[in-house]
Amino acid sequence: MLLVALLAGVTRPGRNGGALLLALGALVAWTAASYLWSESPASALEEAQRVALYAAVAAAVLTCARRLPVAALCAAATVVACWNLATRVNGVGHTTGAGSEPVGYANGLALLCVLGLVLLPALPRLAWLAALPLGAVLVLQQSNGAYAALVVAAVAYVVRSPGLRVALVAAAIGALLGASFLAGGNERPSYWRVAAREAHAHPWLGSGAGTFANWWVRERTTPAQTQEAHSLYVETLAELGPFGLALVLAVFAIPLATARRPELAAGVAAYAAGAAVDFHWELAGVTVPAVVIAALAVVRHESADPAPVRAVVPAAAVLAVAALLAYAGNARLATAQDAAQRGDFARARSAAEAATRWQPYSPQPWVVIGDVASSRSDRVAAYRHAVDLDPVDWSLWQRLANVSKGKLRRLAQAKAAQLNPLR
Repeated sequence: MLLVALLAGVTRPGRNGGALLLALGALVAWTAASYLWSESPASALEEAQRVALYAAVAAAVLTCARRLPVAALCAAATVVACWNLATRVNGVGHTTGAGSEPVGYANGLALLCVLGLVLLPALPRLAWLAALPLGAVLVLQQSNGAYAALVVAAVAYVVRSPGLRVALVAAAIGALLGASFLAGGNERPSYWRVAAREAHAHPWLGSGAGTFANWWVRERTTPAQTQEAHSLYVETLAELGPFGLALVLAVFAIPLATARRPELAAGVAAYAAGAAVDFHWELAGVTVPAVVIAALAVVRHESADPAPVRAVVPAAAVLAVAALLAYAGNARLATAQDAAQRGDFARARSAAEAATRWQPYSPQPWVVIGDVASSRSDRVAAYRHAVDLDPVDWSLWQRLANVSKGKLRRLAQAKAAQLNPLR
């Protein structure tokens, strides 16, 4: 974004675009600020990185790529659908999880196909041939949430009144939540009951971004495993409180209320509905296209005014520096984890130690250090560092118990059992 601004110049985002960026920026800040009260501070900063990515994408579209064609988004979704069909033809889809490649999650891939389909009416009729692979993959994924999102998108496409459009999408989200809760047949009601208890325990600020996973293993009544509450709105209320939920709703309500192009309103509506019953927010490959659609929905090309580069470069530079810092830590952590899996313990330890300097808040580099340590005392020391950084992660206590002796072992085992009774 910074390079584009320097070379090509930028334009002001306008009032509606500014409101969208303000909502996203406030959501980034609130997510990061939850570090101060979070039960798992490291998770709050990790979640903030993801939201910052979405804010940066929206800012780039609004200031540097205002005329990004809708055809490009539809083409990208079509390429992903064709990729999936190709893997199925070659037999890759018979392995676990590969049937939803390259996204890796069936419901996420299905929603991405829905986004591609709702954009087709704005394209020349020849482009409608893309409906064949998009529709085929949508059916193959068998995602009820994606089907519901497509229906909500169709309604949003037809409705021209901004206020009525927002109200109908809000009603649809409520209906999806209620139907999923009443119908049963999946674990979502169990997830939402735990999230409701989490929200009740922290009614004002939430328990901090990224903490639902800890609440789930502690409060669940079924051995099912999950990291997410499978609803953006329910999980946000539990983790970030009413203010955080209001910011998330604003991110969707602003483009829904201001979009003049029906296909863009339909795209935002589809994602907003799909996110009500699944964890698409955590899938950047699905959410980034939706953020681009939302940003395009608030653009008014005819009123675009040039903005001086000096007004944009500082903000872009801050985003760029933050992104580089996050990337540096994540890259070193990934290198350490890969090296540990290959058995290259010296390389793993070196990369993990570097990651601790870039991510002093994260327990994961210490986990790698403990996993590859050659002596029991080194493993104990590393896992104790990890536990200090995230004391509500039961798996860290279990690791500590596995390498400890005596009183420390009994303490770690008891703590792991307390945090995850059904382990």
